Amino acid sequence: MANNDNNEQKLREEIQMLTFSLAGVAYGVDVHQVREVKNFEGVTPVPYAPECIKGVTNLRGEVVPVIDLRKHFGLLETKGNDEQGIMVIVQDKHPIGVMVDSVMDVLTVSKKDIEPVHESLTTSRSEAMLGIAKHDKNLIILLDLRKIVARDESGKVKTLETGFKVSSETNKS
Repeated sequence: MANNDNNEQKLREEIQMLTFSLAGVAYGVDVHQVREVKNFEGVTPVPYAPECIKGVTNLRGEVVPVIDLRKHFGLLETKGNDEQGIMVIVQDKHPIGVMVDSVMDVLTVSKKDIEPVHESLTTSRSEAMLGIAKHDKNLIILLDLRKIVARDESGKVKTLETGFKVSSETNKS
């Protein structure tokens, strides 16, 4: 019984994240936010869609919008590569694809190895940045994908159930 309590305590002190890359930078998201990962097999462009929407794809008979995370972050577009992937998340019961340069690994990181985002690195568009994880010698920017894809009528990010919970005394308002 005591061993089971120790395992539960350890789980509360660690997070599992799915890592991916964009423009050579490593990012991580809570594994519970991602329903599945699929290879990028192309999308159908949609006229008048927002700039960051790459188009739509067919996922087992369901039409799914695909957000180009490069465009969303204001990064230059690159030619497609064989490693491009789509992470499918579910938002308000609807699947949404998030296109990234490559999907890497699932990592387990101790919460003590996560630093909150410093105030000098944030803007009004930084709501989805949760922290920066140190893993080996690498830094991984932690994101909440649900906040990236959720918008209300005015275009502002909606407050939603979040994945990682990273708290900081300096970030509290």
